[in-house]
Amino acid sequence: MFDSDTNRGRDPEPVDPNMRSIMRVTLLGGFSILLALLWPRELFPVMLAGFLFINALMSAFSAAIHRQPVWHPDFTRWDEAAAFYVFGFLAGLFIDPAVMEEAMQASSIQG
Repeated sequence: MFDSDTNRGRDPEPVDPNMRSIMRVTLLGGFSILLALLWPRELFPVMLAGFLFINALMSAFSAAIHRQPVWHPDFTRWDEAAAFYVFGFLAGLFIDPAVMEEAMQASSIQG
């Protein structure tokens, strides 16, 4: 009904799986940055590392559900999970323990 006669019988152009994976990493990483920006400035590295770690877990879970091979010539969700984990680790390097202690005391969370 919505397909014109000129497009009928023609295969859609294949989408590069690497570009699809890069687009997912970019969108999820940007969304994580936006969510982390909603928190106070001092807690930005902590929240960004947390959101990126959650992205890594969800990418690994999705890869397991879709039964993607770990070793594959194209980028897979396993590669996305590894990238999110590394980016989260790098964001964690900027966490200041003194600021975290002060934030916990201000919110009356004692551990």
